[in-house]
Amino acid sequence: MFEGALKGTANLDPRPTPEGTADAVHRLTRMLAHPISISADAVADSALRARQAASGSTELRCDVCDSAIDGEPAGRGLYMWSRGDELRFEEPALCGGCAVAIGMTALSAWNAEEEEG
Repeated sequence: MFEGALKGTANLDPRPTPEGTADAVHRLTRMLAHPISISADAVADSALRARQAASGSTELRCDVCDSAIDGEPAGRGLYMWSRGDELRFEEPALCGGCAVAIGMTALSAWNAEEEEG
């Protein structure tokens, strides 16, 4: 940008800066302190309740912190394992705080891997 132009505006340079890293950590901390749980709509809630009733579960819980989840989960994890020749997958529900924390950890690990080579 031109020197002195658009003072006070956000830096549009996509490269990370030390200040940007600190700001991202602050935003992550703020998001973890106030997780958001949003229900898509009444039909999604009904489908979720029907699926829980069919499986015998009465309450959806976060797989990481074991807190109760109201409505749709904020995210899902992914477990993969093999048993013999069979490959198995499981997608456990995550609350908002855990979904953000796991996602940001994976993103930072991926960025570090990209920078190394």
